[in-house]
Amino acid sequence: MYKVFIDNSVIAFLDSSEEIPSGPYDLICHSLENDLTKLLDQFDFSSSKLCILVVYEDFDLAINQVFHNYEFMDAAGGIVKSKWRYLFIERHGMWDIPKGKLDAHEQPWEAAVREIEEECGIYGPTIDHLIGITFHTYSYMGRLTIKKNWWYALNYSGPLDVTPQEEESITRAIWIEKPEWDLIRSNTYDSILEVLDLAKDW
Repeated sequence: MYKVFIDNSVIAFLDSSEEIPSGPYDLICHSLENDLTKLLDQFDFSSSKLCILVVYEDFDLAINQVFHNYEFMDAAGGIVKSKWRYLFIERHGMWDIPKGKLDAHEQPWEAAVREIEEECGIYGPTIDHLIGITFHTYSYMGRLTIKKNWWYALNYSGPLDVTPQEEESITRAIWIEKPEWDLIRSNTYDSILEVLDLAKDW
C-alpha cells in the first residue's frame, strides 16, 4: 500500500490483489470502475481529515490519473542511527527527517546520503535498507506538486557534532534515543508519523 498525504488527509493506494484492510474509509473506489481524474474535486481536504482508498490494477496509471494536475517530484532522505541514537531535524517549527530533491541522474539512495550530509553537517552515513516510500502534496512556487519520498535507514559511526543547514530553514539537528521518539511524534507531519511507524524496529 502507498499513501499520499494531503494536509491532514490521506489517499491510500492498494493493489487489487491485496485484501482491503479494516477502515474506516470515507470512500473506496476501484480504478477500473471510477473516473479517478475527478476524485480530488469531490472533497475539501483543507478543512476535513479524510481517508480515501483507491484500489488499483496499475499504480502508476492510478496515481497519475488522480493527480493529473500536479507536478511530480522525487526526493530521498532517511533516519540515521549511531549506536542507540537517531538523527532528526527541526524545520519551520516542526520535527522532520532530513531529505531533499534528487539531482539529475541521481539515484534515491545517493540523494538520501547527500541530503543528510548537507542538512546535518555529518559525513559518511551508509545505507542499511529502504524503510519505505511515501507521497505528500504541497504548493511549490504556485504549482501544485506531489513529492515521492524514498526513506532509508542509515548507519553512522562518525562524530556526533551536527551543523543544521540554515539556508534550508533547519534550526536544529539532534541525536535522540528510541524512547524519545515521542518528542518527534508530538510535533511533526502525518507523513513523518508514517515513516516512524515503518521504522519502529530500526
